[in-house]
Amino acid sequence: MVIKGGKQYYGEAIGIALFDGRRYPILPGDVANASTYDYPVRLKVIEGLIDTPTPWDKNRAVPADIQKIIDAVKSLEDDGVRAVVTACGFFSVVQEMLADAVNIPVFTSPLMMVPQIVRMIRSDRSVCIITASERLLVSDYLTAVGIEVDMPVHIVGMEASTEFYATHMGGTRTTLDVDLQRREIVEITRNAVIRYPDIGALLLECSQLPTFSADIQEAVNLPVFDYIGFIDMIYCSVVQRRYTGFL
Repeated sequence: MVIKGGKQYYGEAIGIALFDGRRYPILPGDVANASTYDYPVRLKVIEGLIDTPTPWDKNRAVPADIQKIIDAVKSLEDDGVRAVVTACGFFSVVQEMLADAVNIPVFTSPLMMVPQIVRMIRSDRSVCIITASERLLVSDYLTAVGIEVDMPVHIVGMEASTEFYATHMGGTRTTLDVDLQRREIVEITRNAVIRYPDIGALLLECSQLPTFSADIQEAVNLPVFDYIGFIDMIYCSVVQRRYTGFL
């Protein structure tokens, strides 16, 4: 058997591009915590990138912050990973650009799953997107990944979570009350299901939320889709396993 080398690193199929300068606790279940995964991942901080990309006029020059993301994804490809993910669902606006920049799969946001989830559930049911900010999740972030205006989608933000906003979305605190965070997220989800009784599935946009996916599902008894579930699927697609068993 002859194999080809030429990469700096081996054995890390998934590369994860991260914000710079974040100092809040990153729990197991978070996209940015390497112990979340049952397989090795390569974490890469995008130097100087401290905020999510915002929509821009595609006819203009690429903004500096988006160029930083492109460069980081290319660097991860050069390192030898087989797929790249980003650690914030609001990166959906650069999905197409990043996918075109490299020769490996790129997954920027769980929002990409929404059109598929809509087709998985009954036609009289809706998908509820639990997002870091209902105010900031404007249509540009949705249409960029195929979420059309006529799709049965509800958007519910985490603005009611004081603990989340103390450490995220401009919050500067570096300590986190995990139990309080859990209670607040579960309460937000329960209220969403009461407000929108047609909800048939939940999609967690934020990269911190998979830590609490099991708590959310236990509280509302609905299918819960999140970042980690899709990253696991991507991993399986680029690292296929051989099956053994018996007949």
